[in-house]
Amino acid sequence: MLSLATVVALAATALAQKDGPAPGLNPDPTDTSALRLNGKAFPFDHLPFKADTASTERGTQTGYNLCNSTTAGQNSLCQTLIVNSLKDFCLFAPPEMKVIGDSEGETVAWCTQDHGARMIPAGALTGVQFIKTPSYVEVTGHIKQTFVNVPDGDFGGELDSGGQDTRGNPIGGLVYSNNLPASSGTYTQSRVWHEFIGGNIFCMKFCDSTAPNAAGICRHTLDTVGCNTNVPASYVDGVFLSCDGDDQAPVAIGVTDIPKSSNCQTFASTDLWPALPSATVAPGGSSSTTAGGSTPTKGASTTKGSTAGSGTSPSGTTSGSGADPSSTDGTGAAGSLRAGSYLVAAAVAGLVGAAVFA
Repeated sequence: MLSLATVVALAATALAQKDGPAPGLNPDPTDTSALRLNGKAFPFDHLPFKADTASTERGTQTGYNLCNSTTAGQNSLCQTLIVNSLKDFCLFAPPEMKVIGDSEGETVAWCTQDHGARMIPAGALTGVQFIKTPSYVEVTGHIKQTFVNVPDGDFGGELDSGGQDTRGNPIGGLVYSNNLPASSGTYTQSRVWHEFIGGNIFCMKFCDSTAPNAAGICRHTLDTVGCNTNVPASYVDGVFLSCDGDDQAPVAIGVTDIPKSSNCQTFASTDLWPALPSATVAPGGSSSTTAGGSTPTKGASTTKGSTAGSGTSPSGTTSGSGADPSSTDGTGAAGSLRAGSYLVAAAVAGLVGAAVFA
């Protein structure tokens, strides 16, 4: 358990996240032993095996970031997201059937294309909208969440580049895109991002690290107010849409205006993802997809191959814990208040004068 002094300091840092550019880099942005995830930067062609090699009260990183053809499959523990387009994106979800509040630190990548991770099963995505703005890319939509190991009835919570101890949720989770405003077609890391999943809704926003207000637009301290506040969008089921759009206002309680969009194109899901694997969800909502996956082989091709992977995963301590979801904003994704130490932090935040938003 974290000391009260440490909890107070983390509360002040997390809750007082201000508008402005992305946080600065760590002294050595490639140092995997450093705690602060959003201060780390790795070239996509030089990813570490694990972005986080530290060990704290929450344990160790349970998956890995070096994902390739040797890790592909429904048991993969890949924790590197690729978010390029409506056709090609990943999201974080549990490695086994478990509520988000108890699995946030160990969630893994589930993808629509083969990126050395798990594949989102066919039929899971029932409506998706992808929007690119001058500052970020976002993906929102409806999902049969039991297909990706989120139990039926779980209203979920937030996964993000901050976390209750700056190590992120999942611990060591990285995000790359070749479609960020500053990407120019090359894979570029988003260091400030958030995702909500629960109530059969998901939303994700990945800010360009060079955006002038990346910290405000991708604020990750409003865990319990869900998608309508953090990622305001249309959330239309049965529609698969790709658009350009304006930036949303900085994330703040009570601000739910949907930004304007343009140049929209509509697609059929069968045209977008014709080769997704079949779902393996048993009656009652339990999934036969379990934790465990192949250890990455260095030098393996990054052009992904088979999606049938199996094997033994790197060992690690399960890190997630948290309270039941406490509220929802109507989109389903509620934010669970996180680990026990963060509950204490929230309780004492007033004592240190931290503001929820700038």
